[in-house]
Amino acid sequence: MQAVLPVTHLIQQARQGVLRARVDEVAALAGLSDKEMAHVLNMSVRGLHGKTPSEVLSLAASERLLLLERLLRHSLNVFDGRSDLVSRWLHTPLPELAYAERTEEPEPTLPLRSMGSFEAPVAEAYSSPATSEQEAQSPLAVLDTVSGFALAEDVLGRIEWGIIS
Repeated sequence: MQAVLPVTHLIQQARQGVLRARVDEVAALAGLSDKEMAHVLNMSVRGLHGKTPSEVLSLAASERLLLLERLLRHSLNVFDGRSDLVSRWLHTPLPELAYAERTEEPEPTLPLRSMGSFEAPVAEAYSSPATSEQEAQSPLAVLDTVSGFALAEDVLGRIEWGIIS
């Protein structure tokens, strides 16, 4: 099993570009489909299929692919090399990745002049946003953003160190 590459190495590789053929290699680490890979790379499946194996991916797609490879190698280390467990973890909605959906927009804040002076108490300028129940997401679902990769790495680190959320 390969070691997890440092971030500086990922930056250098992403700038050089990664070949399309590597997409299939990374997908094989956890049995990800072309549709799932396209989601992570922010591409359409058709766009992914349209690239030849020797074609270089864009900087953004290269970076995402390298981040995914890093995450998958880390998860294989955490799950003792068992790609079936990695795949299950990637597809399982986790409470740690839940977010509260807003049901209504907060009221706009009042202009400074209408807030009064220091002597007079001011009524609350806005109400706190109402939220519905939290919606858990799978690690794979959040990998469409770079922030999602950081969040997934954080959850994986918690699993690795036995920290229960």
